[in-house]
Amino acid sequence: MLNHDPERGLVGSSPTSSERNMDEIKYLKKENKQLKEEIEKLKDLVTIDFLTKVYNRHAFSHFLRSACKEVKWTAEHMSRRQRREHFSLLLIDIDDFKKFNDKFGHLYGDKILRRVANFLSSSVREFDIVARWGGEEFAIILQEANLEQAKKKAEVILKNAKKKLPLTFSIGIVESNPKYSPTQIFKKVDKAIYQAKEEGKNRVVTA
Repeated sequence: MLNHDPERGLVGSSPTSSERNMDEIKYLKKENKQLKEEIEKLKDLVTIDFLTKVYNRHAFSHFLRSACKEVKWTAEHMSRRQRREHFSLLLIDIDDFKKFNDKFGHLYGDKILRRVANFLSSSVREFDIVARWGGEEFAIILQEANLEQAKKKAEVILKNAKKKLPLTFSIGIVESNPKYSPTQIFKKVDKAIYQAKEEGKNRVVTA
C-alpha cells in the first residue's frame, strides 16, 4: 500500500501537475539565462573588433550618426538644451605599419594593433569612444571636446606614444558642426590625416 503524504500526495506516485510546472519553470529560467548570455556574445561579435577588443567600424558608425544627430538637435532647440553641444573626431593612423608585418610577420603586427588599442583606450576618458576603423586606423569620439581640447589630447597621445610604443601616429582632427552629416565630418577628418601623412607623419593636423 502506498503511504500518504499530505504535502505531496501519495508517496511513490507520479509528480503532481504543480511539481511538473515548477520543474518546467526552472528549466525555462535556465534556458532564458543561457539565451541572454548567447545574445550578449552575439552583440559583442557585431560591435567589438575581435582582434583589438575595441569597437569595430560598424559600431563606431552608429555612435557617430547618433552624435551628429544630437549636436544638430541641440543647435535647433537651444531653449531645451541636451547634453551634447559638440564633440571632436580623431582619426589615427599608425605610421609605416606595413614594415612591422614585413619585418616581423603578421602575428607581430597583430600584437602591435592590440597594444595600440589598449594604449588609446587608456589615453582617453571612459565615456569617450575608441574604435578600430580598419587596418591600422583607429577612430575616437572625444565627447564634449572642442577643437582646441582635442588637439591638446592628440598631442599628448603623440608624446606618450614615443615613450610606450615602437611607432608614431598621424592624427587628423575635426570638431563637430550642426551642419555636418556623418559623411561630411568623416571626409574632413580623412583629409586632415592625409595632410599629416603628406607633411611627414608623426603629427597632428586639424580640419
